[in-house]
Amino acid sequence: MGLTFAQPLAALAGLAGVVPVAVALLRLRTGRRVRRGLGLPEPRLVALLARPMALACLFGLFGLAAARPSLRLQHERTVRTDVQVVVALDSSRSMLAASALGRPERWQRAEAFARRLQAELPGVPMGLSSLTNRLLPYLFPTSDPRAYDLVLAEAYGIQRPPPALTIDRWVTTFDSLNEGTVRRFFSPNVHKRVLVVLSDAETRPFEARTVLRQLERAGTTPVVVRFWHRGERIFLRGSESYRATQPDVLLTLRRAGWPAFSETQLGAAVRRIRAAVGSGPLVRVGYAEEDIQLAPWLALAAFVSLLLLVGQGGWLRLRPGRIRDLVANLR
Repeated sequence: MGLTFAQPLAALAGLAGVVPVAVALLRLRTGRRVRRGLGLPEPRLVALLARPMALACLFGLFGLAAARPSLRLQHERTVRTDVQVVVALDSSRSMLAASALGRPERWQRAEAFARRLQAELPGVPMGLSSLTNRLLPYLFPTSDPRAYDLVLAEAYGIQRPPPALTIDRWVTTFDSLNEGTVRRFFSPNVHKRVLVVLSDAETRPFEARTVLRQLERAGTTPVVVRFWHRGERIFLRGSESYRATQPDVLLTLRRAGWPAFSETQLGAAVRRIRAAVGSGPLVRVGYAEEDIQLAPWLALAAFVSLLLLVGQGGWLRLRPGRIRDLVANLR
């Protein structure tokens, strides 16, 4: 465990809290001479310095918050060694479709679900690949969640990479999912494999039962989640281009035995993927670091201190008699 600062020099702003304390001490010294000359009793030191010290703490808290401190914690990291998951994201042009201009597009909804899935399967090595008329890996299964997040944010996109040259109307084809069985998308020593397909399923016709048998024969469980709504369009530069849709694809997949879900069934899809992953042994692979940001809490403490200073200190609720006492104490 350790404390780090993202902007350490910003903490110097907290030195502004020295000003009210210095002014209070100077007035205290002057006031003592005046009161001795008039034979007046000395007020309590706490009453004179309480507000300046509160101001100093307030500036100090804001200075520390500006330095953006974080508490770095280490915890043991364990991973499953018996299972791996590969998330295949459709990167064809049809994934640009949305219900209206400015609404989330299919690929954005698929990306959000891929992030959710990673959070739902802690300790399970996960990889990423693109899906068009070929299956190409972005990231082989890893237990590092930061690598998964980074690759998903930076690598995935429409036609990144582009599909192989074809004259076929349909760019996406589920036939290419078989490449996950012949290429090393999964580690050879892992026999429990899950292939999660996030696509609008606007695919050219394929032998669904044959592809499913080939995947299952290789020890791979496919789960399809379709991101598609009737009437969606592709909006580019203010114009619309219509993309043909296949509303019966999920029914076809289910009849062939595929676990297939629409994007209105994301909870059920997660449960099915969890069932495919199952349970298994955990192996310690080291330690993971976690940073807890302290700046929001310091800013909140400073704000609460300000409220107490204003409300309880009396700046908003001073009566005329207390104002005269305050002026007399500061002389």
